[in-house]
Amino acid sequence: MRLDPIFSSSMVFAAGLPIRIFGTGQGEGEITFGGKSKRIVSQTDTWLLEFPPMDFGGPYELKAVFDDTEVLLKDIYIGKVLLCAGQSNMQFKISEAHVPEQLLRSNQKLRMFVTHRLEKERFSPKDGWIKADKENIRDWSAIGYLAGNGISEKEDVAVGIICCYQGASMIESWVPAGLFESEGIAVTDDEKHEDFRTSPYRFWNKDGFLFDYSLSPVLPFSVSAVVWYQGESNTSAEGGKAYLPMLQSLIRAWRRELRNELLPFVVVQISDFTPCLNEGWRLVQKAQLDVQNTTAKVKTVISADVCEKDNIHPPTKHLLAQRIICALSELIQ
Repeated sequence: MRLDPIFSSSMVFAAGLPIRIFGTGQGEGEITFGGKSKRIVSQTDTWLLEFPPMDFGGPYELKAVFDDTEVLLKDIYIGKVLLCAGQSNMQFKISEAHVPEQLLRSNQKLRMFVTHRLEKERFSPKDGWIKADKENIRDWSAIGYLAGNGISEKEDVAVGIICCYQGASMIESWVPAGLFESEGIAVTDDEKHEDFRTSPYRFWNKDGFLFDYSLSPVLPFSVSAVVWYQGESNTSAEGGKAYLPMLQSLIRAWRRELRNELLPFVVVQISDFTPCLNEGWRLVQKAQLDVQNTTAKVKTVISADVCEKDNIHPPTKHLLAQRIICALSELIQ
């Protein structure tokens, strides 16, 4: 038996939500956390234990004993956990952004975990949870760092950022395979954005691929909210028409998988990239705006007036992060 990679020293659990601890393998074990111990007997390839919600605080230790093996995790906090997901604008690094230097600071209560990635990056799940310091934050997601650090400093709480993104990814890849078809949402292959056909993007834009590869390994870890920043790869004419029901379906699916029917979602509207302002682009923007009016606990963040129009990856991310922080403060009580 073993813990999944998301469980490591320096991790952050979400305050006020069930603390789910899970892993793989068969056998017997005991896990102790927050002054409580629970035994587990696993007769299947996966197992899960749930501890009751806890308030903000830390540091704590987690001890897991599997048969004759003991694992001790240290420096664990209870705070806010954000699942930062989407495509290249969520992947966009601090080193690529136009961020005032005074906003780049070490913060021992801000930690990041990166899910499985198809492209080589500095961090991977084997690195566990990584604390923010000036030696590594330039390789962090700009949105993830800026939003997380802003919340941590403003509220004086630990913040965990789970990064789950892939550049040039379509929304179809981020839901369980066959979901859209089962709900009558259909865009034919010929009608999809060119990223569906372009190498290497076509490899990870298969139906359900990124859901299985990047998201599933961290399910059902409790998170405080999701920040979703995606859409450029769905801006074909027909893709744009279908984006609202697809986004609504994704929110429902992720809430089911994360076991929280009212899990807060912040949807970042893609900005005005002048060379691509066609019908499909505008339809995706409209869908991202409309979703907050059709789905509970969803807030849309506008980016067009604070982001550059000549770059599909606008580098001014700190102003956008401030809006995300405000949206999260409205959604997370």
